[in-house]
Amino acid sequence: MLTTFAGTLSCPVATGHIFHVRAKSMDDAERVEVGFQTDKTADADALLHLSVRYEGQRVVRTARLGGQWQPAADDVPDEAGATARVLQRLVPGKVFTLYVLVGDQQFHVALGGTPVGTYPIRGPLADIKAITITRDVHQVLSVDHRQSFPVPYPALQGDDGTAYYFSNDVPKPFLPGHIIILTAIPYGNPRGGFILKFNENGSKRQALHFNPRFDPHYVVVRNSHASDALDFRQEERSGGFPFIIDQQFKLAIGLAEQEFKFAVNGSRFETYAYRAPRQLDVLNGFRIECTGGLQLEVTAVDHYYSGVPSCAGFEEYSDPDVDIM
Repeated sequence: MLTTFAGTLSCPVATGHIFHVRAKSMDDAERVEVGFQTDKTADADALLHLSVRYEGQRVVRTARLGGQWQPAADDVPDEAGATARVLQRLVPGKVFTLYVLVGDQQFHVALGGTPVGTYPIRGPLADIKAITITRDVHQVLSVDHRQSFPVPYPALQGDDGTAYYFSNDVPKPFLPGHIIILTAIPYGNPRGGFILKFNENGSKRQALHFNPRFDPHYVVVRNSHASDALDFRQEERSGGFPFIIDQQFKLAIGLAEQEFKFAVNGSRFETYAYRAPRQLDVLNGFRIECTGGLQLEVTAVDHYYSGVPSCAGFEEYSDPDVDIM
């Protein structure tokens, strides 16, 4: 399945930030493009544009400023070096991982943990508002935005053995009034489900367990862990089932002062009250896990700070006809 991703960032980009992008290319992929852009449109300016090219096994770095492409950087590594070895693992149909560290004068780019080159920063970092992933993409697995300086955030997270379908970290705590808009298509086994999790401080403890379960249940379970022992509370199941297999949905999550608020495709759905004081201070993004053979094609995650702590009117951002650029 060919897909794309386009999402707006949660906060301005600054020196010391790190982006972590994981994606799987098509089996016959020629290239995958990753843009750090001024907005989500196809012709937007980009302070950094990465082209993962399978023919020639290269990662080309460039920028588009004022509508004009800038000189590209395409280092040819020593054939015996580590860079050459990691580039040789660029194979169509496989998962690749890109890291971008924002330095004071350059972007530092790594593939699979191995540096592959740099590119000069030629404009204000605050101009970067969105990330796009296009061309020969089969699945987007991670679009994480983190901070390494002055204090790493979120904290280093260990592998808990769960096969996460998608992750989206943010580099600073959420404020009341923040809205997250997830656009995705559920497909595959209609008897499965997916779980959207907000964990506390990178631990296994879930502040929110949002679990749509398809056939035969057709219920959205909301829950959270009651203690570090990871025992769940009493489930909440009210609200009906607003998801349809093989049909795109937009889920807006309002992070209000006292509760998570949900809306799907323009209509308010339900809420889930925070179970800890200052709950937003310990949340740093979300993970999605799929169960029972269901799959989820994530095509966008948009962040929007409304400035309204109650998130009043947040449901409009889940309307399919409303987009955040």
